[in-house]
Amino acid sequence: MTRSLRAVEADEQPAKASPRTIVEAAAGSRRELMVALRNRCARELDVGVPAHTLARLVAEIDRLDGEIRKIDDAAEIEVEEVPDGVFDYSAI
Repeated sequence: MTRSLRAVEADEQPAKASPRTIVEAAAGSRRELMVALRNRCARELDVGVPAHTLARLVAEIDRLDGEIRKIDDAAEIEVEEVPDGVFDYSAI
């Protein structure tokens, strides 16, 4: 993975560093904790796990990933403010 360099804007804040441990992630947001747990499960899976734990670990990764995606999707939803108007009861 290559990283490209760029100039930063005067009002730009530095990106928040990702938690390095599950304990650090637990002190942060729910999403950070779930990402740390998903990554830990994935690392364990990559190293190799006994056959009797494989299915449960894959299921847990899938569950965590689904929850993370729900959080991300909810954060992307923009709510548009619509001013109140006169309600026409005859339209019903």
